Amino acid sequence: MKKLAFAALALVFLAPSLVLVGVGVVMNPAATATATCTVTGSGVTVGDVPEELTVTTANGETFTLNQAQLTHAATIIETGTSIEGIARDGLVIALMAALTESTLRQLANTSAYPESANYPNDGDGSDHDSLGLFQMRPQSGWGTVAELMDPTYQARAFFGGPDGPNYPSPRGLLDIPGWEKMEKGEAAQAVEVSAYPDRYRNYEPVAETILTTLTGATPTITDAVNAGTSTGGTVVPAATAAESSRVVFPLPEGTWVLTSEYGPRVHPISGESSFHAGTDFAAPDGTPILAAADGTVTVAQFSGGYGGLIVIEHSIAGQTVATAYGHMWETGIHVSPGDQVTAGQHIGDVGSSGNSTGPHLHFEVRPGGTDGEHSDPAAWLNAHDAADLPEPATDAPGGCDSDTGNPGDEPDPVDGDPGRLVDDPTSDGRITARLLHLYTQATAAFPDTSWVCYSPRPGTVSEHPLGRACDLTFGNAIGQRPTPAQLEAGWQVTNWMKDHAEVLGVEYLIWQGKIWSLARDDAGWRDYSGGGMHDPGDVTGGHYDHLHVTVRSGS
Repeated sequence: MKKLAFAALALVFLAPSLVLVGVGVVMNPAATATATCTVTGSGVTVGDVPEELTVTTANGETFTLNQAQLTHAATIIETGTSIEGIARDGLVIALMAALTESTLRQLANTSAYPESANYPNDGDGSDHDSLGLFQMRPQSGWGTVAELMDPTYQARAFFGGPDGPNYPSPRGLLDIPGWEKMEKGEAAQAVEVSAYPDRYRNYEPVAETILTTLTGATPTITDAVNAGTSTGGTVVPAATAAESSRVVFPLPEGTWVLTSEYGPRVHPISGESSFHAGTDFAAPDGTPILAAADGTVTVAQFSGGYGGLIVIEHSIAGQTVATAYGHMWETGIHVSPGDQVTAGQHIGDVGSSGNSTGPHLHFEVRPGGTDGEHSDPAAWLNAHDAADLPEPATDAPGGCDSDTGNPGDEPDPVDGDPGRLVDDPTSDGRITARLLHLYTQATAAFPDTSWVCYSPRPGTVSEHPLGRACDLTFGNAIGQRPTPAQLEAGWQVTNWMKDHAEVLGVEYLIWQGKIWSLARDDAGWRDYSGGGMHDPGDVTGGHYDHLHVTVRSGS
């Protein structure tokens, strides 16, 4: 039986979509498809959004965010990234506010505004006349119902500033004098005008986890210590350290095995793509951890994902650099902040606390000091003759490919009779040779796509039973809108098919509530009415979750 997975997906396409009906925001194919690389504002890049993420608040409550909630978080991050003056702290504050107000849900409010149900939403709220992610009120001047039911508009309104939609009132974050110096919960409260700043503080570790997961941008050591995820303590500024004359390996010879290098990887716990800020060395539980050089201890405590954490600042060749040692048990930390240590001194014991899958040392190097940007520990140890480790060829996280054009080479024309029926690689049915040619050319150019072509669909008017149509997804599930990265991938495939429609034999495309046909190319992308079969406002009926392509019949 061919392609069981595809057959199952075909059934999903036939089933009714169990989502709230809404009118989707139409994306301009040429100009407004969200990119996955951002270079202005904070410089943060949002990657793939996971299906779910388990998080823990400052008061110890653990819960799981779904992909829809995380997609809203990605919208907030991408919006803030594009605004001058918003850096990591601003993104965290906005996430804290949305988590507190709506748990990252785009809420309608049908008791106050029945028409709010006509927009994409994640449920119905009932707090006064509040709407959306940040629970903004039309009566307070935040915007119209239509505006506030747009997550991007809400994010822009929260960040505010001279280019914000409500400048100068109601005030967004950039309109609050001195917000950068405020405690994050206080800053969130200043925008939301709430009487309970502690509610926002409770979600700070959750916001940090979301930001790190979605962007791969690791917080500074101080962020990790002070984000509410630690059991106490602060970073102690180091006094000017005496020049260290040598660098040693942080574990005794013969006790360790290199298990995870610095750079991009699949996270061993979440299973998602991430950037590893250090190098991992597996060693037996209790193996002595050694100070890599003379220096001053700035952190020595049990702290969130690092578990037991020690940070030491050194002066080497006139430059300040910090080394960090993670995942010790709480009883395995043998130094205190402010202690002076020497190269090779026993400072702790290998453990497996925090985000760890087994006993190992997570070792980081941060030029500039405790809150410096991380760099490759293997290269640093090798350069100081302390090791001979492999050095992964990697760029810093958040790098962008300079090629912004659509991928995909010029396709080849179909051979032979394009109307003859051939086996469908996605089902047990038959499709035209022209459609198979399109499938073959497209999957070679865009391998990260899922296809369903032939399906019987009795009682409908459709090209699928005729073997002339396919539906494509880009990593998202049917009934679920694509993430920003998946949406961009979808537009790349769509535009490639449109640009090469003559050669590929494409008759028409339906995607993101729009339809384009070769016969009416001069009209461009037109609103999709549903063709009398589908609800264009539904996420599946409007083709917001999949691309439909039909090829022409005959020669």
